[in-house]
Amino acid sequence: PATEVYIPYSGTTETEYKYDVDNKVYLRYVNDVAHTDYVSKKQYTVKNIITYQVSNSTLTGDVKGRQDIDNIGSGNGYYITDGYAVPIKWSKSSRSAKTVYTYEDGKEITLNDGNTFIQIYPKGNACTIS
Repeated sequence: PATEVYIPYSGTTETEYKYDVDNKVYLRYVNDVAHTDYVSKKQYTVKNIITYQVSNSTLTGDVKGRQDIDNIGSGNGYYITDGYAVPIKWSKSSRSAKTVYTYEDGKEITLNDGNTFIQIYPKGNACTIS
């Protein structure tokens, strides 16, 4: 089951998703506040979430703290949809290659209809799914 998903990005930014059973989507929150569209003021919702960890570092000389992420390679993560989380594997062979998401048995994932948020977070942080 995955009715709540918590992803810490840093000491100052946390993302959370709460499953809306009636509408079969996840409601998005940032730092415990509903994450809303600037124009419509409606809270963001998402049907599918893919989440996994990679190494990251601050770009050299960047005063704003922007990050470089090491997303070339492979690892483990989760495909979260319809109130459930399924362990997955991800792989990306080069900067220009697409990231491939598979179930643990190697079969490529077919996403449910609807929007998908891909949440890549820093290694060392723990995504909590409950």
